Amino acid sequence: MQNRRLAIMLSMLLILSIMLSGCMARPGQGKLAAATAVDSVVVDIPAIAITYDNQGQASLKGLDLAALGVDLSALTRTPEQMAAVQAAGIESVFVNLTPEGVNLYANGSPMLTMDWDANSIQSLGAVLGIAGIDNADTLVKVLPLLSNMSLGVAMTFPGASDTPTLVGPAPDKAALAAANQAAVAQILGELGVPPFATGLLGGLGPLTIRFDANGVATLEGLGMLAGFLPADALAGLNLKPDQLAQVKELGLQSLNVKTQPQGLAITLNGNALPLIRWDSGQMQNLVKLGLDGGALTALTGADPQSLDALHQLGKFAPLLETTPLDITVVFPG
Repeated sequence: MQNRRLAIMLSMLLILSIMLSGCMARPGQGKLAAATAVDSVVVDIPAIAITYDNQGQASLKGLDLAALGVDLSALTRTPEQMAAVQAAGIESVFVNLTPEGVNLYANGSPMLTMDWDANSIQSLGAVLGIAGIDNADTLVKVLPLLSNMSLGVAMTFPGASDTPTLVGPAPDKAALAAANQAAVAQILGELGVPPFATGLLGGLGPLTIRFDANGVATLEGLGMLAGFLPADALAGLNLKPDQLAQVKELGLQSLNVKTQPQGLAITLNGNALPLIRWDSGQMQNLVKLGLDGGALTALTGADPQSLDALHQLGKFAPLLETTPLDITVVFPG
């Protein structure tokens, strides 16, 4: 038994040493460990560096892990995906996980930022259960550990320099705001909507979409503008009997979506979820680098067609970012 324990310990040390040998310096590394009591257990390590060749084969900073029995097949990408990110000039994708949230970068530019705390992490676990995610029970147990983790994964692609930028300088937010306003004017023009309509929409105040026991939707908060709506304007929102049954089965009570300069705030059943930030150009970078450039496909392995909905959201992101909305959906009890 003693020899078996020693063998397990040596194996763990070997795996850890291999992983750390394939690491690179990470922004914010050591911050969590320095701020934590010495008797607390935290994970605060450098970024694990995964390198891709032209054929889409992954290695840990040049190490052939297959020869060591480590299977990286889940990380394998196609030569076409490698060609796409290389053509877009993308050298790196970096995922940085800290107790404050998660950040996803491409070439140092933020593509996704989620801010969380202990409460919103717990709420995220509840959403996973409602959404029917595979292994949700296990994930719910693991999620609280995020408060004690600081780690990252850096993926570098063919043509990358020896020192790719993981996190670039902070963007000019004034310039981003001006670009958003210009984009909004273009979006409204393409939709045939007069520019003043955006002001009306942003000045509405809180709106509530309420469903009765039969799934019929009513809209509250429009005030005098309600008289301008066609009689069947909300008919498309009405819930069918099977949808009502699913809402009840999932335990959905209310959903609030609020847009603000910092990002998108979502509250489900009264529990605030992590804030999805967009004040540093995340949505624009997500479209340009993540979707059009192929970085998101290379990171997740997802089929580009499955990301079409995200592409549409990114297209209208400037409108959402500049229009204050506060919409609550109340489901029947």
